[in-house]
Amino acid sequence: MAFKKRRIFDLRQVQAQQLATTASSSHRRSDPNTEHHPLHPLKPDRHFRRIGAWFSENMRNYCQTTSLHGFSYITRQDISRRERFFWLVVVILAIITSIVLVVVSWYWSQETPTVTVIESSHFPTWNIPFPAVTICNFNKISKTKALTLLEQMQLPAGMNKSELHNLFNLTLLPVDNLISNSSLQIYDRILALNNLTLTGLTQQLSPDCIDMISNCIWKGINTRCDSLFQRIDTMEGQCCTFNYFGGITNNFPEKIAYQVPKRPYRVTGCGYPTGLSVLLNPMVSDYYGTFFSGYGFRLLLHDAYNFPDENSETKVVTSTRESFVRINPESTYATSDIRRMDLSLRNCLFGSERSMHGLRRYSFINCMFECRVKMTVDLCGCLPPYVYNNNSFKVCGVLETNCMIHSKRLFSHALANLNFSLSVVRETDSFPCGCLPDCQSNHYVSESTMGRLDMSYFTNRPTYSNATDRILLHVFFSDLMSTRYRTDIFQNWLSALASFGGLLGLIMGFSIVTAFEFLYFLTFRPIFNYINRD
Repeated sequence: MAFKKRRIFDLRQVQAQQLATTASSSHRRSDPNTEHHPLHPLKPDRHFRRIGAWFSENMRNYCQTTSLHGFSYITRQDISRRERFFWLVVVILAIITSIVLVVVSWYWSQETPTVTVIESSHFPTWNIPFPAVTICNFNKISKTKALTLLEQMQLPAGMNKSELHNLFNLTLLPVDNLISNSSLQIYDRILALNNLTLTGLTQQLSPDCIDMISNCIWKGINTRCDSLFQRIDTMEGQCCTFNYFGGITNNFPEKIAYQVPKRPYRVTGCGYPTGLSVLLNPMVSDYYGTFFSGYGFRLLLHDAYNFPDENSETKVVTSTRESFVRINPESTYATSDIRRMDLSLRNCLFGSERSMHGLRRYSFINCMFECRVKMTVDLCGCLPPYVYNNNSFKVCGVLETNCMIHSKRLFSHALANLNFSLSVVRETDSFPCGCLPDCQSNHYVSESTMGRLDMSYFTNRPTYSNATDRILLHVFFSDLMSTRYRTDIFQNWLSALASFGGLLGLIMGFSIVTAFEFLYFLTFRPIFNYINRD
């Protein structure tokens, strides 16, 4: 087989190359615009072309050596040009997708800066305070006191006893029907003649709730009821409350005030023997004015520092019944990171971060209650007798009754504004008076069962010697364990780094070392090449 001969050294070719090199050098010497002339700098377009060539060369080297997915296929010479273009499109789409997902993740973290999760479903209940128990009789006017006042009060000339009955019913303050101004003037004349105010009339007619609580057992120990319960003015009139610490002061008798604990009660067990048991007497024969068709009490279960209102867990216990109210408490706390967050981001308040006007500790319920009180004062210039007052506001009289009827509706609306519809309430971003939710709170979910009360049960039990009562009530924790929630920041710097890194790594294989490689090829490597050019 014959092989084609090939010259290793061609003298004619070498001479031709030397002539071309000589001509090129002489042309550069004669050309005044030559790029190597020491007195003439590079033209801008040539300068940019050299920078572009340098950048392209480094990017080509970066694509060939980086660990990012797909970049090496863009500059490979062993594949076709169409394949390289295809991989270029894939890489561009991957970059766009990564940026979009990172931006969306950042947007979500800004929209929801905090998150509440279940930390434990076996949180011991002895770490949660026992709820406040507020008991309100259906009857708001004592029949005995009303009949006594009917005989004692004087009437102006030309009036009969029926006007007194209507005046007494005025203390119930209906929410539906307004009263004519002429009638209000008549009622005001009657009170003025007897040196009474609407507040004084309400206090004289209200039944004493302490007299309705016959026997009390707390954690299995028979205890004086007046050392457990105190009187409090609520939206339901005068009620008796147990374990309530919301007010700045209490209404316990001075003789036993020293026995009252400084903090809410707690229990270390579950079941009705470890909770509160009371024997109640609804005083059926003393009923005079009520909004209910039966005989019994409203039971309000709420946090010990919250004012008892319509937000409380409400149960009804009726006469001749034994009621068991089981409580499943839930506790929510906030981490220290939440406390360090800006208020506009966490959108909640701790109990000590804002002072209340007449209540001891801030809570959303207390704030909304005081907000409604402020709206009532702005509307009427006074507070109704049934609203909690720390003697800072004027108490409304008979002539302001119609205004009080309007103000009472404020307490039954979510945003305390009669002009707001349900659609507006659902879309609202803020509450009146700047009231923010609680960062930490206790919620008491309850359920009740009842049965007919067997009066023979009390025959041989000295604990319930006064067996004339009609209702036996037990309030207790149903389990030793409860649910605890934790409010934490949605993303801190570490979780944000993990989230962004996970998205970029999943789509492009991006890492911190990859970012350093990019900086290396654009900065350090050209410097090293310049230093090692010799």
